Amino acid sequence: MDEFERIIFWVWRIGDSEKTLVELSRNAATAKEALELLKKYSLVVVRKKGRIYLVSLSEKGLNVYRKLGELREFLGIPVPSERREQPAITESQGALTGLESVPTFVADNPWLKVLAQRGRERVGL
Repeated sequence: MDEFERIIFWVWRIGDSEKTLVELSRNAATAKEALELLKKYSLVVVRKKGRIYLVSLSEKGLNVYRKLGELREFLGIPVPSERREQPAITESQGALTGLESVPTFVADNPWLKVLAQRGRERVGL
């Protein structure tokens, strides 16, 4: 892939949301390479939250993203459906899904909720 194609791929992958480097690519070297490429053309804004880098498109990057959407529309390529949000788990449902398959000492463990909350706080969710 040439540089232009890679830029289009990464801009479309980031979209109008904020992503972590891991969400860009599980391969750290590939994610850093993509980040450097997009920074070279001022297409991304990077901020650090703790040890996690959060990447979002700059105004210039958002313009490129919108133009790509317009091009898809013009060509008649269907836009993939929005990702479904996972429903919030209530207290009565428990901290884990599929509690039937885990032992009761795990299902009733209050530390699981604490540990899950810590992970969300680090990312800012």
